[in-house]
Amino acid sequence: MGSNLNHPLALDLLSIAFGLVVGSFLNVVALRSLSGQSIVWPPSHCMRCQKRIPVWDNIPLVSFLLLKGRCRFCRAPISWQYPAVELGTAAAFFVVIRAFGVSWQAAGMLFFVCTLIAVTVTDLREKLIPHDITYPSMLVGLAYSTFYRHDPLGALAGVGASYIIFDFLAHYGLKLYLHLHGAPAAAAEEEGADEVVDQELGLSTAGGESGEPPGPEVEVMGGGDAVLSAVIAAYLGWQRLVAALVVGFVAGTIFGVGLLIMEMHRAGILKDALRPTVTGVLVGFVLLAMPALFIGMSAGLPAGSLPWIGFGLVGAAGGALLGIVSVGTRVSKPFPFGPALAIGGAVAVFWDPISSLAGGGA
Repeated sequence: MGSNLNHPLALDLLSIAFGLVVGSFLNVVALRSLSGQSIVWPPSHCMRCQKRIPVWDNIPLVSFLLLKGRCRFCRAPISWQYPAVELGTAAAFFVVIRAFGVSWQAAGMLFFVCTLIAVTVTDLREKLIPHDITYPSMLVGLAYSTFYRHDPLGALAGVGASYIIFDFLAHYGLKLYLHLHGAPAAAAEEEGADEVVDQELGLSTAGGESGEPPGPEVEVMGGGDAVLSAVIAAYLGWQRLVAALVVGFVAGTIFGVGLLIMEMHRAGILKDALRPTVTGVLVGFVLLAMPALFIGMSAGLPAGSLPWIGFGLVGAAGGALLGIVSVGTRVSKPFPFGPALAIGGAVAVFWDPISSLAGGGA
């Protein structure tokens, strides 16, 4: 590499440009993995008129702006997904190369982040995380952990734990979903949760479990999310997998509540959640704040130095969530968890709380 590329500005510009190109390719990978097409052939073409896109109309971001977001031939609108993924990938390349420089670690993390971006696109579009993307990436991650991180056992432990955790969540989460939506428990025990989902709710987990494109079905947390969790562990090890899961579940809760509130607003029942939400806030605050205050004062600590308000706010947030969900079960729908888990994986690239607590640094 020439000395001019070692200059921070030159390296930043190169990483952004390379990220834009890779982002364009990730759009192809994501969409064609959903349709089962080769990522190599046929060449890029308009999804509406099927005309082949010339090279000068396929420049990342630039062509979208010059064409004003429309196909040159049929003037069909081009999805904003394309420039969004290109810009997101460029930003990811900029951050990773800034953090790790030009190194094998950067190469491994870039491959990992590209996987997260691709599955985020597929899960948002079709509630599907294709195994065609995750399985090869998992193998690359295990190789990275073996030859660069020198921790193959930690990576394999995280991979195994991922399947156990998500199988548990899929089983009991589905039972909870059925219970909240009135599916008979006896039928669930007799026929199995998956069959009851099909019969009572018209749902299916086929897409998430097998990697095959679903029709109008909805994916319940399970196979696809388990494999994505395993991919995270393959690159980062079990310690950072813990951080990824914590961040992922927090992000998933925020997304889920946001979507639930939107659905409740559309259905005209949002106002019905006011009373249970206020009640939940008050009860949650009291349940967590008062014991913390009592214990601290019993130990002779001044009230002003106690974290009882913090505990109370956590309880209030939990109570508000329960209040919203208690009404929202009338209109609630499963939502893709993959994007939230991908956010957790991206954060875990830079954050390792377990090693930090053990004195090993981030």
